[in-house]
Amino acid sequence: MLQNYFTLALRNFAKQKGYFLLNVVGLSIGLAVAVLILLYIGQEQAYDRHLPHQERIFRVYRQWGDKAGGTVFTPFLVAPTLPERLPDVQKAAWVMGYGEVLLAHEEKSLYVEGVAMVDTNWLDVMPLTLQAGNPQTALHQPYAAVISADLAHRFFGDAPNPVGQLLRFNGEHDYTVTGVLAPAEGPTHLTHEAYLTDPEFYGDNWQHWTGNNAATYVALQPGADPKAAEQKITELCNGFIAKEYQSISMQYGEDDFPTWRLQPVADIHLHSAQLREPEPSTGDARNLYIFGLVAGVVLLIAGINYMNLATAQAARRAREVGVRKVTGATKEQLLTQFLVEAVGQTLVALPLAWLLAEAALPLFNQVTDRAFTLGWAALVHLLPWMLALVLVVGVGAGLYPAFFLAAYRPADVLKGGKQARRSASGTLRKGLVVAQFTLAIVLAVVMTFIYRQVRFMQDQELGFQASQLLVVPLNSEEGLQRIQSLRSELLRIPHVEQVTTTSTVPGQPHADYTMDIAGREGHINANIYFTDTEFASTLGLYVQEGRYFSADHPSDTGNAFVVNEAFVQEHQLANPVGHGLKFVGDDQFGTIIGVVKDFHYRGLDRKIQPLVFSAKPWQYQVVMKVAAQDLRTTLASVEGFWRQIEPAHPMRYSFLDDDFAALYGEQERFGQTLLYATLLTLFVAALGMFGLASFLAAQRTKEIGVRKVLGASVPELVVMLGKDFLKLVGIASLVAAPLAYWLAQQWLADFAYRTRLSAVPFLLVGGAALLIAALTVSYHSLRAAHANPVESLRSE
Repeated sequence: MLQNYFTLALRNFAKQKGYFLLNVVGLSIGLAVAVLILLYIGQEQAYDRHLPHQERIFRVYRQWGDKAGGTVFTPFLVAPTLPERLPDVQKAAWVMGYGEVLLAHEEKSLYVEGVAMVDTNWLDVMPLTLQAGNPQTALHQPYAAVISADLAHRFFGDAPNPVGQLLRFNGEHDYTVTGVLAPAEGPTHLTHEAYLTDPEFYGDNWQHWTGNNAATYVALQPGADPKAAEQKITELCNGFIAKEYQSISMQYGEDDFPTWRLQPVADIHLHSAQLREPEPSTGDARNLYIFGLVAGVVLLIAGINYMNLATAQAARRAREVGVRKVTGATKEQLLTQFLVEAVGQTLVALPLAWLLAEAALPLFNQVTDRAFTLGWAALVHLLPWMLALVLVVGVGAGLYPAFFLAAYRPADVLKGGKQARRSASGTLRKGLVVAQFTLAIVLAVVMTFIYRQVRFMQDQELGFQASQLLVVPLNSEEGLQRIQSLRSELLRIPHVEQVTTTSTVPGQPHADYTMDIAGREGHINANIYFTDTEFASTLGLYVQEGRYFSADHPSDTGNAFVVNEAFVQEHQLANPVGHGLKFVGDDQFGTIIGVVKDFHYRGLDRKIQPLVFSAKPWQYQVVMKVAAQDLRTTLASVEGFWRQIEPAHPMRYSFLDDDFAALYGEQERFGQTLLYATLLTLFVAALGMFGLASFLAAQRTKEIGVRKVLGASVPELVVMLGKDFLKLVGIASLVAAPLAYWLAQQWLADFAYRTRLSAVPFLLVGGAALLIAALTVSYHSLRAAHANPVESLRSE
């Protein structure tokens, strides 16, 4: 029986080659989009799930009050204290990213990003696999280095076992390679190239509970309740903080104590957007929901195409249904037949979809900044999902046409009484056309607003001059001392206009410290920039009140502060200049000497937060303002001069405007991906309308012939055939507008500074949809209008 169903299905496909091809192309595009998006979602959700007992590994973070977000930076003391005091915590370790450092082996030197200082039991908590060395002992010695396989190859080539080799760190100290990490079995948020142990690294910070030093990871005991563990950690750690405050006679209140949270390691990649962390995560759970929705929309539109064309052909197949019922076919057999046809077309589309996905993969990798492959492993992983989609789409798209056709009564069909059912199918087709164009228009409008938001962030006034600022990191205390003494010589290089030193620049992670405001109870957490006297003028910051640090006031280095407007507003300082401010632990209050106008130092997706500037000499980046002309010569001159500053370290540099623009790279890639998906959605919708217009034009051939004989012109006939479609697209635009507005509003709500929701995108997308519909329908309308009426009326 099943073979008979497939034989009949193939026979029908052969009879209606054009419509079969339209359905297969639409379904294959929808399935190809689904393949690519499933690849993306699968990888994003797979982060750190390959780790043994990952369900027991958590990262500690802290939140204050009811504010969203928090920080993953914790005191060094947290890691050794938790397993010692809390039975629920099996192990704990800290890790602190060191950024980019110069590593050297014999004559070979490399700048390496992603170097981290770690606790000696880091590998006990984070069960990373080593391809060389013993994970149980690799970090349990001072000045040990566990490096990635890639870094081992870059330094030691194909040496079978580099364990025991030495790597010099920033030209200062040798570390012994004690292990080589095996390539990760899956994606991970840990992107470090090297883990180092250094007993002198943390210094006095080891003894304090008020620091923001490192990220702490814990492994809970099997069966331990994370929520209960959070409460115990909060009580324990806040108790130690209170004792430390009391020991130095500090006043404190409830707001000074955070709530300590545990974040599952598998959630870190997708759910850390609001957290302050050393290496900001590139994942965003919202994007997965949107991509999943896009895949669903494209497949839904492809399914609607099938439903439309199948119900449109009902009249042609009505006699077939009547004859088969008269000869004994049951309703269930007819339902099965039509469902087999629907699923069969989707099955035919599946291999074509895979080929389309492979063809589009290089572009998809480029716009998403990933490296996906569609090999056998991907096929094995995705095949069950794809077969499930084939069944869902095939059955979902074929169910209504199957019921519709199987419900024909033989007597009505064979007598020619099909009008009522034709009317019902026409109403349904109109509703489906409205539905698919509504979905396509909503997607296009939301994509337009995403594009506008990215452009808004790129073009928005930042409050500082980012262009032509050359940023060069320093690697040592000696380098900082030399740059201060040789500043005047550096300024003599042609086209070097200004020079400043700073701890960080806009767009980079910054320090935060616990501070006290004179006359206020409790402490505050403040974002800090440590800068010299030239920082404000070099970056073009506007000093709104008071002054910035000055070489004419040597005391600025020790006890002066500058704050931004957000700091003044947050802490309600009526007369900020002259107000007392100090770091927790300092004996005396310093003085606020100036207020700078707010500037965007963290990107426009976040509200400008309070910021404090200090002139303490903890500044390990040099920023030079250079002229635009003859830039290559200027860079060569600065690189030559840099050998006097840090002879052992080749100069690294970047431009601040490029670095700041990179903050929006993920949103830009997301917008580009959504753009291509939107274009495909509109194409699939237009494809369905093309097929439907062809069918309906053929249905009205005799009517067109009569009208031409009676004197109707070609333009009149084109308008007659096309106006119904344009009305449907117009209705779809009206239905889509409020839904698109709401979705765009929801997406933009996460940005502190956002583009305005105007009517322009709605009008542009609605107009484009009408134009696409007009062009799609006009082809068949013109063909029908130009046909010879004699041919169409010959049989009458």
